[in-house]
Amino acid sequence: MGAESYVLIKLLHILLFVYWLGADIGVFYSARFVREASLGREARQTATRIMGWVDQIPRYCLVLMLPVGYTLALQVGVVQLPPVFLVLLWVIGAAWLAMVWAIHHYQGTPRAERLRSIDLVWRVVLALGLVWDAVQGFQRTGHLYTDWISLKFLIFAALIGCGIMIRVLGKPIGPALRAILASGSTPELEAQVARGFSRTRPFVLAIWVLLVAAAWVGIAKPEL
Repeated sequence: MGAESYVLIKLLHILLFVYWLGADIGVFYSARFVREASLGREARQTATRIMGWVDQIPRYCLVLMLPVGYTLALQVGVVQLPPVFLVLLWVIGAAWLAMVWAIHHYQGTPRAERLRSIDLVWRVVLALGLVWDAVQGFQRTGHLYTDWISLKFLIFAALIGCGIMIRVLGKPIGPALRAILASGSTPELEAQVARGFSRTRPFVLAIWVLLVAAAWVGIAKPEL
């Protein structure tokens, strides 16, 4: 690939970091209104819609980071991949992106729940695969050629892991919120919402730290 394609893919890589972190902060802020029991049902419903829409942006950024990051690493020369594998990565990325969109579009339906389960298994497999690649890279036995790119793989795996924990620990939030918006607030439902947000907050903050760390590694390129 030429210099122009390198600049474009690098720009896209940077923008994915920017929009991921920025949207995550927006979700974090809007969540305070979603869990605010003193607000009226209509206000909380509006806040929920805003949070749900903005939350899709970091989800899309995470998905696209896989093929975009690999493509950039290949152009920089820190990984070795056959061209067919890179094409496969983009196909996987497109399919994963479509699945993430469908989960949001059909939320609350059996189809969305089935896709959510598939997506969760895929994320676990991907995170473990990234860790394996990173370990091989540190040992100079895999397709990663530098310590810093192996470190970025570990950070990406940790980011996926944080997302998995948020999904698992925050699972009661959705049904409780739907019940509140449909039938009204109760102390039990509000407790489920508050507990879910409280449990997931450390992992949200961890994502912010990891994103900054990944950006630093990409700039400083430390060798361990």
